[in-house]
Amino acid sequence: MGMIISGIASIFGKPTKLIRKTLLVSEDGLNRLPVYTLTFEIPRNVTYFGIAKPLEHIRIEYGEVVKMVIPGYKPKSYSVSALRVNNDNDNHPNEYEFDVTVKIYPNGRASGYLDRMKVGDTIRAFGMANRKTRSCGTFFGGVAFGVGITEILPMARYELENGATNTKVVVLWASRTKADTFWHEDIHELKTVYRDRFEMVHLYSRETERKNLEEKGVLQGRIDATLLKEVFETRLSNAGMERDDAKFLVIGTRSMMNMTNQMFTRIGFPMHKHGLLI
Repeated sequence: MGMIISGIASIFGKPTKLIRKTLLVSEDGLNRLPVYTLTFEIPRNVTYFGIAKPLEHIRIEYGEVVKMVIPGYKPKSYSVSALRVNNDNDNHPNEYEFDVTVKIYPNGRASGYLDRMKVGDTIRAFGMANRKTRSCGTFFGGVAFGVGITEILPMARYELENGATNTKVVVLWASRTKADTFWHEDIHELKTVYRDRFEMVHLYSRETERKNLEEKGVLQGRIDATLLKEVFETRLSNAGMERDDAKFLVIGTRSMMNMTNQMFTRIGFPMHKHGLLI
C-alpha cells in the first residue's frame, strides 16, 4: 500500500534538490536525538497538478506544509521553517529555496530517509494548500513541543512583523533540556528587535544544570493547565489586553496538541474561539 501511495503522490511532486544540510542539535545516544535543517532548491519552470501547489507559494503563516514523497512509503508532511524567494535581491541574488527542520528518529522511515540524503540528491516534493483562516487578535500565545518550534517561531515572527504595532507574542517552548534547543540567534534577534513585545519562555522537563534553570524565562516541569494559566493569562493581563484579544497555536504530536487544547479550554480559552488557525 505504501508503494502505491508513494507512486501516486510522485505524480504531483517534482524532483527537489538538497543543497545544504545543517546540524542544529547533536545526538547523544537515546538521551538526545539529532536535529538538522535541510535546505532544498525550489524547482523552476515546472507545473504542478491536482492537490499540489508550487513550493514557492506555500503560506507558512497559514500552516501550509510541504509533502516529501518518501520512496516505498508515503508522502510525509513537514512544516516549512523558512522560505526564501528572492529573484532580484542584491543581498540574496537568485535565492530560491526553502528549509525543512527535522528531528531524526531511530528507525524512522521518513526522517531516516531524509537523514541519508546527500547534498545534490533529489526527492519529489510539492506544496499542500489548506483552507484555514487566521483569527484576529493582538495577543498571540504559541506552545511548541520539542521540534514543533520550527512552526511556532515563524508564526511568532509573522505576527510581530505583520500584526498591529501593539501585538504581544509569548512562546512557550517545552524541551527536555537546554541542549535540545536551537535557533538561539533567531530568538535573540526577536527579543532585541521587539523587546517587550516578544517573550520566549523555556520549559525544561529533564534539565539538571542549575545554571540553565536559573536563566531568565526558564521554568522546570511539564505543561499542565496551571502552567498555561501562569504563562499566558498573567502576561495577557499585564499587557492590558482582554481575553478576546488572545489567540493560540499548539504544535507537537497529535496527542500533545489535543491534550493542550483541552487544557486551554479548561482555563477559559476554547480553541474554536481562540485558535490562531481556524
